[in-house]
Amino acid sequence: MPVIPVYNRQERYQAPGVSTAAPAPSRLPQAYENTLQEFGTFSNNALNFLDTAAAKQPFERSGSRPNSASGGGLNASASAEGQADADLQLRQELVQSVRDTVAQKGTVQTQDLDAFAAERFSPQQADSPAAQDYILLRRTAQEETLAAQKQQQWQRAAQEENLVRQVGSTASSASSLEAYLAHQLPAYEQRLKAGGMPSETVQKVSAAVRADTAASCVRRALAAGQDAQAQEVFKKYASQMAPRQREECAQKVLFSAADSRARQVWERSSLETDASLDEREKWARRQLEQQEQGPLKQEALQALSFLRGAAQAQRHARQAQVYRSVLEASNAEEALGALTRQRDLDAPQLPSARRAAREMFSRPEAVSQAEKFNQLYFSSDEKALARAYEKGQLSARDYCVLQSVQHSRRSGGSDRETQLLCRGIEQWAKKKNFAEKDVQEIKYAVLSSAAETGEPLAAWKRVKELCDI
Repeated sequence: MPVIPVYNRQERYQAPGVSTAAPAPSRLPQAYENTLQEFGTFSNNALNFLDTAAAKQPFERSGSRPNSASGGGLNASASAEGQADADLQLRQELVQSVRDTVAQKGTVQTQDLDAFAAERFSPQQADSPAAQDYILLRRTAQEETLAAQKQQQWQRAAQEENLVRQVGSTASSASSLEAYLAHQLPAYEQRLKAGGMPSETVQKVSAAVRADTAASCVRRALAAGQDAQAQEVFKKYASQMAPRQREECAQKVLFSAADSRARQVWERSSLETDASLDEREKWARRQLEQQEQGPLKQEALQALSFLRGAAQAQRHARQAQVYRSVLEASNAEEALGALTRQRDLDAPQLPSARRAAREMFSRPEAVSQAEKFNQLYFSSDEKALARAYEKGQLSARDYCVLQSVQHSRRSGGSDRETQLLCRGIEQWAKKKNFAEKDVQEIKYAVLSSAAETGEPLAAWKRVKELCDI
């Protein structure tokens, strides 16, 4: 949409800038009565329209012709004033036509202005203010059309660039990626040149797209676990990448290779040892120490430690589930069957577990020492737990409850909520002036119930209601 600049006399005219920020109707009232130094006469195109208009309908002013007799000066003055009024009316109609066109089409193009000029202008108006309004509006419409076309060219170039990156990143090998880029980048470069980008800049942009596409291909291959493919692509295109890009891809390739190598020896370790986690880690570590060098060895050893930790956490989670299965059994036979089917408890754990499975049903009246139970609930000392059961400080059921709690915590489970709840119970009991023995009994009632239901707050509400009666 034309942008109408403000003309100041005695200043050289400068071509108006194109701005699409403000809508055309709001800018048109800024039109001025101009005498453009750069565009003071009609272009050839405009004159052709005026000639056409004159041929179709000769322009005549309404009213009588001026006389050469006395009074001719007055008639000439009146005629000049009438001509100025008609020209002003024509200028207003031109602006209104532009407004109407913008309302209908959203923009004004040169053919819209040319159509108005062909219909309304005469050759005698070639140097009139209305004609110069037309010239400026037409020139600005031309510039805005060219700007819009160039913007569309850049948008299409950006779309093409995104397609090259996205599709190229899926290449299955370095050779297939190179074949793809060799076919697509020349067309992309031609589009950039057509948009007016200098050849030197085009080459730089194309090189950046090539490097970015290769880096994306490396990332995608690594994410898909295709380490060999990623290494091949990186090796071919590393020299074409920017330093930061090259360093990023190099690190990711190294990390992925280290993870892959660590997983390989860790999985093999279960076949080469007695399958205990300690022995598996020792064997795998020896393999990496002997076979790998430099950064790959260090990263692989670190990855091995994480694999061992993850396996340990999973094992504790399975052991916690074993004890929960025993607690959920409805009779001793079912509880012992759960222990027989499982394969996650270590040999030293089995005797106490089998004894507890039996005593849960043969001695259901057995009770735990509340203080000892509370102490062991937040402990990770499995040996202390076994000793407390052997000494009769814990019932068989509570022994299984605490085993489940401890293994669940060591698998990554959090009992932060339960810890905070216990602090709240202590504060509440202090306000109520309860004896220490009573406080321990209340905490025991909440913890033993919460360990089985998983709802410590609900357990506390039930206990609190009983204590407040």
